[in-house]
Amino acid sequence: MKRLFTHIVLIVLICACVCRAAGSTPKEGDVVATVGTHAITRQMLDHIIDTIPEENRVPFLTPDGRKKILDEVISFMLFAEAAKAKGIDKEPAIKTRLDYTQTEYLSREYFRRQMAEIPPVSEAEMKAYFKDHAQEFKPPEEIKARHILLQTEADANKVLAEVKAGKDFEELARKNSIDPAAASGGRLALPDGREWLPKGTFEASFEHALSKIPKGQVGGPIKTQFGWHILKVEDRRQPEMPSFVQVRSAIKNRLEEQKRAELHRKITEELKKTYPVTIK
Repeated sequence: MKRLFTHIVLIVLICACVCRAAGSTPKEGDVVATVGTHAITRQMLDHIIDTIPEENRVPFLTPDGRKKILDEVISFMLFAEAAKAKGIDKEPAIKTRLDYTQTEYLSREYFRRQMAEIPPVSEAEMKAYFKDHAQEFKPPEEIKARHILLQTEADANKVLAEVKAGKDFEELARKNSIDPAAASGGRLALPDGREWLPKGTFEASFEHALSKIPKGQVGGPIKTQFGWHILKVEDRRQPEMPSFVQVRSAIKNRLEEQKRAELHRKITEELKKTYPVTIK
């Protein structure tokens, strides 16, 4: 909500600038409120509501919602008038910020309208991308593993020797590990309880050590911020590739972002021909 009303502040500034530039006098029936000599019109509220993202707009289409917008606009204008009375708007840094705010908004609006003119990402484009970039969606290998956490390297080496001598890993974990997982025989699990752990679950040194241990084997000891670990990899598996339907949304977002970036680059280069840029 805070970000939304920051957005409204920006729109109020732009609307105010446009009204001043147009030099028009609103009709009495269009005015819904005044702040000093400034009129707030229905059209101004409509413009503000129209620029609110669609997913947030519905609550402001009701009479109560419009009143909330109006109350915010009045509040902004009151504070702005107080700032002008103290000459804050004449300060160089503030003038720069106001100019930049208008420039930024106009820039975003221009680009938004340019984006609206290009075709949306098609189903064919998404399917083609999925076909050509299937490996990008390949899920990481998953493992099932256990560990025994000790306070010192000497303790870890002692327990590791017992593991290598044939003693049961789970029993040794219950007896010696200082990790809460000791109760489950050292079983490593995700916060939601899942025991199949994808690559990237652990910190780098821990992850690297696990990646080097063959299925059914033990490794360590390795040191982390928590202490010394003895590791056992019980199983490994490669999850199935996701279907197009499962990754369709991600592909669409990726292609849309690519189109935005390419259009932004193209427009920038074209505009430089009309408005030469010199960097000193």
